[in-house]
Amino acid sequence: MDISQLAQFNPWWTEKAVPTALLGSQKRPYFGLVKKNLENKFIILLYGLRRVGKTTILYQTIQEILSKSINPLSIFYFSFDEQVAGIKEVIDLYEEKVVKTKTSKEKYFFFFDEIQKVEDWQNQIKILYDTHPGLKIFISGSSSLSLQKQASESLAGRLIDILVKPLSFGEFLDWQNIRIDAKNPEVYQTSAQPLLMDYLRKGGFPEITFEKENELIKTYLKNAILERILYRDLPQEFGLKDIELLKTLIELFARHPGMIVNINNLSRDLARSKITIANYLEYLKYAMLIREVKNIRPGFLTTSRKGKKIYPTTTALGFVFQNDFYNEANLQHIAETAVANQLDAQYYYKNSFEVDFVQRSNGQILPIEVKYGKPDQTQLVKFQKKFKIQKAILVTKDYFQLNKNGIDSLPLWFFLAQ
Repeated sequence: MDISQLAQFNPWWTEKAVPTALLGSQKRPYFGLVKKNLENKFIILLYGLRRVGKTTILYQTIQEILSKSINPLSIFYFSFDEQVAGIKEVIDLYEEKVVKTKTSKEKYFFFFDEIQKVEDWQNQIKILYDTHPGLKIFISGSSSLSLQKQASESLAGRLIDILVKPLSFGEFLDWQNIRIDAKNPEVYQTSAQPLLMDYLRKGGFPEITFEKENELIKTYLKNAILERILYRDLPQEFGLKDIELLKTLIELFARHPGMIVNINNLSRDLARSKITIANYLEYLKYAMLIREVKNIRPGFLTTSRKGKKIYPTTTALGFVFQNDFYNEANLQHIAETAVANQLDAQYYYKNSFEVDFVQRSNGQILPIEVKYGKPDQTQLVKFQKKFKIQKAILVTKDYFQLNKNGIDSLPLWFFLAQ
């Protein structure tokens, strides 16, 4: 590695500004969270699925720092996504060739992208933090909560972690200059609801928000996200050889969102060992491609070890794999997936009857049922009676009614826009 490679990552050294093409067209709320913490010493960690805009937020942060008349040479960005290098190696080169001094005492800003590619990164960052009192560190990674867990364990008391998600439907509408007034939502139905299908097929990935061509959208989703993760990220990080199994599993979950996973059946049907199936499910969770929703037991304190449901973490996967994406029957599953991701759902209920999602917060229980067809409240009413729950939510296609027997019936577009 030489100075020319570092310079390519840091065009503001010579141009005094971040190139406009790197800044994106919009600032997301996550940028505000980062900006609010620019002046303190805490390490900022951005983590989340690939292509949700983490790097753009880093570039926007760099531009914000430059706007404060900070010396451009004191801002150092490096991505480990394409380069095989160590943290110390790139810092040594930066100190020797760029600033020509040690960075342990003065004010510097270090940005490390795709940090999960570096072995033992968390301890290296800890040492850097502890030995460089004037240093502000920003890191990002494209993987799951395990990245956040590694960081919180090794960098306790030093870290602010921010999970960057795909665009919410509310953000998607905002980018289209549509802002919903929650007090009069019906007024916005004619402008917001037609954009719902557009949002669901694109999955909230910022770069394709304004793309119109279905084939270009599918190509982007396949090449920039799925194939990058399945063919490169996971094999490189874990030494995986059975790429076909990864593809088969993710396609299965995209085509059948909310399916109950039975390891024994998958092992038999896919001719792989149960351990292999279980491990590959963990890899897909690590890459943030799927989420697990568990069956919560009566009492709401524990979950069943069996009967876990799997949902894709974005509705866009359904668009990639399903030719009948807009089929009315299929849209029920797409709607469930969208609601699961909006809620960060962890639980559902199934005993003598079933409720799609159960939210548990501060001792309060909220059942949520998705009925994209007929707005049937039967399951919610059963749940309310059995557990003496006063409030529930029914997510519908277009039916809107508040507080009928304690049940709020909300159209999907409105539920997602909140």
